[in-house]
Amino acid sequence: MKARILTAALFCGLLFANVQAGFAADPEAIDLSKLRQEMMQNPGPVIEFMQTNLNPLQEKIQKAGEEGKLRGPEDMKALLAEDAKAIFAKAPDFRKTLTEPEYRLKLDAELVQLGAAAGLIDEVVAILNNWQAGEVKEGLVVSAAQLLQQNKTEMTPAFDEILKEAAKSKDEKIAGFAGRMLDPFFRNPVGKPFPAMPAGKKTTDDKELTLERFKGKVLLVDFWATWCPPCRAEVPSIVKAYKEYKDKGFEILGVSFDQDKAEFEKYIKENEMPWPQYFDGKGWENEVGPTYGIQSIPAMYLLDGEGKVVTTDLREGKLEEELKKLLK
Repeated sequence: MKARILTAALFCGLLFANVQAGFAADPEAIDLSKLRQEMMQNPGPVIEFMQTNLNPLQEKIQKAGEEGKLRGPEDMKALLAEDAKAIFAKAPDFRKTLTEPEYRLKLDAELVQLGAAAGLIDEVVAILNNWQAGEVKEGLVVSAAQLLQQNKTEMTPAFDEILKEAAKSKDEKIAGFAGRMLDPFFRNPVGKPFPAMPAGKKTTDDKELTLERFKGKVLLVDFWATWCPPCRAEVPSIVKAYKEYKDKGFEILGVSFDQDKAEFEKYIKENEMPWPQYFDGKGWENEVGPTYGIQSIPAMYLLDGEGKVVTTDLREGKLEEELKKLLK
């Protein structure tokens, strides 16, 4: 999945891992402008520690995938949890051997990723509290929140307190993302009204971008792009569902994160996608995506006739399964 994580560049390319409570005696502080980038990019001992402990887990994930056992977030969390906890048990002693703050930061960033992916939110909170409030902690918080949201892990009061800190960030993107994560809709939209589209926008058919156009219809809101392989993989099943259910009360509204209009229009035509699309050519700076906190695509929301979210779990043929229940 193409993910857009709102963190500083130093967090790019992180591995997976986590820690246990009481990991650091006192919260650390580090000035991002003074980070030694060579250590961040080549954290030798951290890489060795993570690879040694993660290789067996990666093999297990690959095998489970080949056997078709990973159908959703809960399957992945269950697979990760046991091995992740074993890594947590080793991590504190290893961290004490790291004399360079860059290495400790890199380790904690990797640990946050695994903890969030495994749904071990208490361990994630413990790692985040290794750092004082500021840019470093904010970047880690945003990364963790995104993964926790993606794998549908319920956020705790302790994590909320950290999110509230991040919501006061001087960085508008981080503050905005953290603020959205405190909103119940963005945590779990199922059963909640889908927020109104931003005003003053139009779809490619020159009509107003508004949910009122689809009132009384079962509506799929699809955030996607032609350059996104997982998005393209879903197109055949979406087209099939549209053809089968469009006369029974089913509509689709696409929100494109493309930049090349010619390629976008060509793809729409070739794949017979006649439904309304929003396109502004701004890619990840799309003016609709931020309203819904879109951080990765494809992101799909199925709404009932009242505009409430039925489900977001619609990939791999699940859209048609839902339509069969809603449009008998």
